[in-house]
Amino acid sequence: MKSIIIFLIGVLTMANHLINSDNPYLLQHANNPVDWYPWCEEAFEKAKKENKLIFLSIGYSTCHWCHVMERESFENKEIADILNKYYVSIKVDREEMPDIDKYYQKVYQLMHKRAGGWPLTIIMMPDKKPIYSATYIPPHYSQFGPGLKEILMAIVDDVKNNPKKIEEIANNFKEYFRANEYKELPKEKISEDILEKIINEAKENFDLKYGGFRGVPKFPQESSLDLLIDVYIITKNEEIKKILDITFEKMARGGIFDQIEGGFYRYSTDERWEVPHFEKMLYNNANLPYVYLRWFKLTQNLLYKEVAFRSLDEFVNRYRDKNGLFFSASNADSEGVEGKYFVYEYDEVSKAFEKFENKEELLNYFGIRKYGNFNGKNNPTINSKKPKNFKEALKILQDIRKKREFPFIDTKKITAWNSMMVSSLFKAGEVDENYKNEAIKTLDVLIDKMYVNGTLYHSFNKNENLKKEALLEDYAFLIRALMDAYIYTFEDKYLNLAKKLSKEVFVFKDKDWYMNKSHTIKADFSDSSYASSLNILANDFLDLALLEFNLNLKQEANEIIQKGSYYINNYPLYYPTITKAYLKSKKAYVLKTNSPNFDIETIYPYVLCKKGEDFEICTYDRCIKKSADFSKIVQEIQ
Repeated sequence: MKSIIIFLIGVLTMANHLINSDNPYLLQHANNPVDWYPWCEEAFEKAKKENKLIFLSIGYSTCHWCHVMERESFENKEIADILNKYYVSIKVDREEMPDIDKYYQKVYQLMHKRAGGWPLTIIMMPDKKPIYSATYIPPHYSQFGPGLKEILMAIVDDVKNNPKKIEEIANNFKEYFRANEYKELPKEKISEDILEKIINEAKENFDLKYGGFRGVPKFPQESSLDLLIDVYIITKNEEIKKILDITFEKMARGGIFDQIEGGFYRYSTDERWEVPHFEKMLYNNANLPYVYLRWFKLTQNLLYKEVAFRSLDEFVNRYRDKNGLFFSASNADSEGVEGKYFVYEYDEVSKAFEKFENKEELLNYFGIRKYGNFNGKNNPTINSKKPKNFKEALKILQDIRKKREFPFIDTKKITAWNSMMVSSLFKAGEVDENYKNEAIKTLDVLIDKMYVNGTLYHSFNKNENLKKEALLEDYAFLIRALMDAYIYTFEDKYLNLAKKLSKEVFVFKDKDWYMNKSHTIKADFSDSSYASSLNILANDFLDLALLEFNLNLKQEANEIIQKGSYYINNYPLYYPTITKAYLKSKKAYVLKTNSPNFDIETIYPYVLCKKGEDFEICTYDRCIKKSADFSKIVQEIQ
């Protein structure tokens, strides 16, 4: 009887090959009627043995359109039956396997001549040669064309009735992919007026009314903001200051920032930063506070400090495991509805604010309007100076949320993303020592949990199961975090580990740099959701070269910069992190001092601090000036 009950439970739940996974995204699909496999040899061998097509779906646990496609198609028994009969279906979490995702995003890009996204849908021959790619697909035929059901059956029909034609298409694309995936652009002599180029590019492409790059959707583009801060410090250009002030101000007061509990959403669907996509990603909430704090130091605008601290506090308090590492993201949806946790009905807030004599003023302050700004409801924005009763009103809005179901949090811990947060917490530690302590705590746990017996790992999920060895991005961002730790503490253990990892990282290099150790996906120069690992590595090598007077590392950095010279020369603001490396390679300093993180960044952006007697200023290959009078040191830098 017991065995029959177990069998019936298995049948009713329709568990597939993902059921034993510890990955939050894969587990979301474990009870789909689709017979999903994780990315594994068993799946590919099955496709070859049974001569079945491969249906590859790449997404992540907090992706709104991934959930939509799951509800519409992957929980649809009719579509599941087609997939199970004619295909071997594979699910990949792009956060756990960013190298696999990068490869197939390139497939999509080459097929469609535009960038892809998530969910990413790939159909391949049994030997893995792609023949079709798409992002989100509706389940059935609509005004947009064939749905998933029709596409699946049409491809099956083509393979059955025109096998030579399909094989020819697959082979032709394989050759086209091989010829174009790693196409190197010519190396160029970088213009001497590169700073002017960056300034002009910003003036041409930034929205001077609402900030950020023109067009929608609007992403914060933290790496570009970081570069513009450097440019402002060097040039004191007032037009760049205006661009940065508008951008930081509008985002801080807009709907892309969670005005009630803190933290940034992933992007805005409108030009005014008012209506966001409600995911909260760890990388945004590390990198945005970092640039906000840099700009606060230069402007002393308290709004920027407040926004940075509220974002960091939200993640420290809600997105952290018992060890002190940070979770990867939270969903836009709750109870199957996008933004449900975050938005407000006008009537519920109006009624709750009736106790205040300045009710209308408070409603206006939080942007609560009768017809709302998001599907008839209100995503709060800030529209004036803080009014009387502001704190009490904010508490009411927070209490309303407490009665709701908080969106799903992906509890996966990623080395690269945690390293970003470490760097941001150290930056906040310049203003409040408590954040420095949090940075050290996180970094120490990260090293302990992720660097095991001389092997660095990319991520772990529940039960601290280390599943995948580190990628280039994990090394690059961790080396940066370790150098930050040294600069802020002068503890040699962090610098020594950074040096050790900088030697180990060469396993990713053949003639070129690769994302993974198997050398299947080349690293590139594109700063997309966050800075390119290759670009960060170039900056790492330059910083280590300064701290250690290591000209070999500077040469390695220069080689990366030269490979990226076309992008630097032609699109510096769209390839900001490698452009930053170029500027740093031309003029950077190390300051020997008794004080960890001696505050010199507002004078010149490319100065690192090293333990020594106050004061001595050096470049990559020589020391320039030693003086107890710091003003004389400043003269050498400017």
